[in-house]
Amino acid sequence: MLKLIGMLPFFLLLAACGQSEAEKAKSAAAMTEIRSQRMAREFVTGVLKDPGSAEFRDQRGFCGQVNSKNSFGGYVGFKRFIAASTDMVVFEKDGRLSSSEFEQAWSKLCH
Repeated sequence: MLKLIGMLPFFLLLAACGQSEAEKAKSAAAMTEIRSQRMAREFVTGVLKDPGSAEFRDQRGFCGQVNSKNSFGGYVGFKRFIAASTDMVVFEKDGRLSSSEFEQAWSKLCH
């Protein structure tokens, strides 16, 4: 079993050699998307009251929707977010941006 695990990197490298440039680019884009989503989740959970309760959906890069528990232990419902950094996480209707400003940012950054 350990032999098989040790040979796994070799097989992955061998499989990568057979990819076309288009497949490599598609794979790289998919990895970039995964990294962006992970970072955004970290940024968002860093500002939530109960980070362990966070549920994400419809996420694309640094944008998406999150539902989490409030101080009373109840879920607040899904809200859209834009997470640019640990210091810049904006939620829909959180008062930091007007509705029209949030919509403009959402349409520019999240579509």
